[in-house]
Amino acid sequence: MPKSMTGYGRAGAQEDNWTLTWEIRSLNNRHLDLKWKIPPTLYAHQKSWENEVRAVAARGGVELFLGLKINNPELQSLSLDTTMATSMLRELDRLAESLGVAHTPDLNRLMAISALWKESGTIDNPQLVSSLTETLRKALADWDEARIREGLALEEDLRVRFARLGDLVVEIRALATQTAPERFAQLQERVGKLMAESGAQIDPDRMLQELATISDRVDVSEELTRLEIHLRGIDGYFRQTEPVGRKLDFMVQECFREINTCGNKSQNTSISQLVVTFKAELEKCREQIQNLE
Repeated sequence: MPKSMTGYGRAGAQEDNWTLTWEIRSLNNRHLDLKWKIPPTLYAHQKSWENEVRAVAARGGVELFLGLKINNPELQSLSLDTTMATSMLRELDRLAESLGVAHTPDLNRLMAISALWKESGTIDNPQLVSSLTETLRKALADWDEARIREGLALEEDLRVRFARLGDLVVEIRALATQTAPERFAQLQERVGKLMAESGAQIDPDRMLQELATISDRVDVSEELTRLEIHLRGIDGYFRQTEPVGRKLDFMVQECFREINTCGNKSQNTSISQLVVTFKAELEKCREQIQNLE
C-alpha cells in the first residue's frame, strides 16, 4: 500500500502534573530527515523517539513539535546560578561602599535576569517520559493514517494514468504493425527505382537482406514489449506493503527510455504524435510518484 510522504498528525495528553501535545508535519524528501522541536532537557530521549518514527516511515522531511507544560514545580529542572548571583551582589555592595551610599539588595530583581537561570540536566521522571513516548506513538499513528489516505488517492490517480499509458502502447503497436510492411515496400520501391535509373545490377537476395536490416532499425516491437512488461510491473508494486516510491520512480525512468527509443526510430507521424502524448502523461505520473514514500 503506497503512502504519501506529506501528512499531518497530532496527539495530546493531560495529567495532573503536566500537559503535552505532539504535532507532526512532513514533506517530500529523498531520505528520512527528522527535525525535532523539543526542550533541551529532553534531548537524551531523542534517539529512542527517532526509532519510533523510523518504525512507521522510510522517507520524507519530518518535523516534530512538542508542546510541554509542567504544572508540578518538583518536576522542573530549573535552577539558580547562585555563584553568579552572589558575585553580582558583592560587586553591588562594593559599588555602594565606594559611593558612600546605603545598599539594600532587591532579590526580586534576580528573577528578571535570565542569565542567572538555567536548565539543570535532563528530565528523567519515568511517568513523564512514558507519557511523552505514548503520546508520540499516538501522534505518529494519526500522521501515518493521513499519509495512507493521501497515498490511496495518489494510487487511484496513478492507476488511471498508467491504464491510459497501456492503451497508448496498444495504439502505437497497431500503427507500427501496419507501418512496418508499408515501410519495407516503400524502401524496396525506392531502391528498385534507383537501380532502374542507374542501370546498376545487384543480387536480389542481397538487396532483400539490406532492406530487411534497414526495416529492422525502424521496428519498435521490442521496445513496445518492454513497455508493456514495465507497466505490468508497476501495477504489481501497488499491491506491495513496503515503500514503493523509489521502485516506481525507477520503472518510470525505464518507460521514458523505451518510449524515447520508439520516438527516435519511428518514421510515422501518427506514431510520433502518440509518443508525445505518452511522454506527457508519463511525466505527470512521475510528478505524482515524487509524493510517494
